[in-house]
Amino acid sequence: MKGAELIRWGRMLFERRLITGWGGNISCRLGKNRLLITGQHAPLGFLTPKDLVEIDLDGKPVDTKRQPSSETPMHLAIYRGTDARAIVHAHPPLVLTFSLAHESFVPLSFEEKYTIGEVPIVSHETPTVTDPAEVVEELRLRPIVILRGHGSVATGKDLQDAFLLTDLLEEAVHCRLVRDQGAGNAVAAAPRAPEKRAAKAAHADGAGHALFSRAHMQALIDSANADPDFQRQSKEGDLTTTLTLRMDGQDAAVTPWTVHFAGGAITRLEAADDGEFSIGGGREWWEAVFRGRLDPFLATQQGKLRLERGEMWKLSKWFKPFQRAFALWQTIPIR
Repeated sequence: MKGAELIRWGRMLFERRLITGWGGNISCRLGKNRLLITGQHAPLGFLTPKDLVEIDLDGKPVDTKRQPSSETPMHLAIYRGTDARAIVHAHPPLVLTFSLAHESFVPLSFEEKYTIGEVPIVSHETPTVTDPAEVVEELRLRPIVILRGHGSVATGKDLQDAFLLTDLLEEAVHCRLVRDQGAGNAVAAAPRAPEKRAAKAAHADGAGHALFSRAHMQALIDSANADPDFQRQSKEGDLTTTLTLRMDGQDAAVTPWTVHFAGGAITRLEAADDGEFSIGGGREWWEAVFRGRLDPFLATQQGKLRLERGEMWKLSKWFKPFQRAFALWQTIPIR
């Protein structure tokens, strides 16, 4: 059954021109201790059962007469370091081209922002990924990354998930390139937003507030209330609600905070867990959000953060002011 799935999605990758020739490789889990991966020099568009190799978690083939893909070490590292059930490594031509001149990809549409978020571009200097540590680190936070001058790597609960992410990224890059071409390439060369640069600088020396401490929360409120864009977007969207932020797991003892929004400002902060909306998650994911490495909407879409109270469609109508608030909050240093 799994073999038929690899054959099917390999063909789809070829038909969508997300790979050509003998490029790309795909794999999926076979229970706890086995993986199924395409073999060396296997043409994904024309796979047969003999092109598929079952391996253990050390990369050793069950049938020693078959050799797995040269990217097997990368696949193994991703399975060890993430909760991936399937991996698609493809060579989408527009993604590859875009990667040569950019540091990351920022999507245009709301669907793309919710589904893939900002996609980092990882550099490497070898034909295969011989040092997958950075790829794994990024895939812990998001479902897809770009390899500079090489292609993309997507993970999912199954091969369909990983395929759809790969296809969506290529189309999203296509839209971005069309937009940039129409703007005379002026937008393509635009620097990262000031908040992004500020966030990176703020966290560089490791100093800052303890995560979710009162001082941290007060700094978040002060930054939002001092920002004209947040005030304007909040008033335009009639942002009137309460939002609880909570850390769970081993950090369950950390105080949950409820933030009150009204009249274009944050009007009150209280140590309580009674907001109209409540978002919870572990320290790892909150740190990634507040350090600017993970978009909070994407984190919630992926299940790393959980919307535990309230409805996403209602929260989404205030997307702009909340997105602005988190962009500001990511500039507040934490330790």
